[in-house]
Amino acid sequence: MENYKALDRNKEAGSIHSLLTKGMVPGIIYGKGSEPTKIALEDKILMKLMNSGSFYSTIIDIDVNGKVEKILPKQLQYHPVSDKLIHFDFLRVQENTKVNVEIPIEFLNQDKCPGLKKGGVLNTVRRLIELTCNANNIPSKLEFDLIESEIGDAVKISNIKLPEGVAPTIADRDFVIATLVPPTVEVETKTEEASEEAASEGAEEKSEEKKEDTSDKKEENKESK
Repeated sequence: MENYKALDRNKEAGSIHSLLTKGMVPGIIYGKGSEPTKIALEDKILMKLMNSGSFYSTIIDIDVNGKVEKILPKQLQYHPVSDKLIHFDFLRVQENTKVNVEIPIEFLNQDKCPGLKKGGVLNTVRRLIELTCNANNIPSKLEFDLIESEIGDAVKISNIKLPEGVAPTIADRDFVIATLVPPTVEVETKTEEASEEAASEGAEEKSEEKKEDTSDKKEENKESK
């Protein structure tokens, strides 16, 4: 794993403004039972880490004064006007450190799913699942195989095989992750057809009413003569 060198802000004093001007972003490393460490990282390093994918669920090695700290990104702060990154919070972790992370869910065999082949739609309720686990056991993703899923089926957290020692943070219920719902195109088509039929019938009724009105007027004219 690559180490990323950080500036120790306790040793090299400088205002936050001066750091940002130099292309450095100030931040802090904190952890249970340890003193917080003020550091700064190059903006381009942070951008590289943020764009690598799974930023908030990846353990990163940070070199501070020759000592490598294992950290987990926790929070980023942006300027309210310029939207520029101005601060970050990193959590110091050990192998037995319990962490909460959000992990993406991937649905396999969508092209072979019976329900999708029949026109069903995969309605994803949760794209990320919050899990609690040891820092050394963070899964990169969760998977569910749709090979036997039919329209009307629901994918719940109990249907997902989790690695040993990994558990959902929501523990009081078997929550839904996705559902396979019926197609909506046919319903919309029928609704449109019904609207067209109603409009056509309305037009015919108005046409008949006009004919009746015209006939009545002709009869009145004849009687008046």
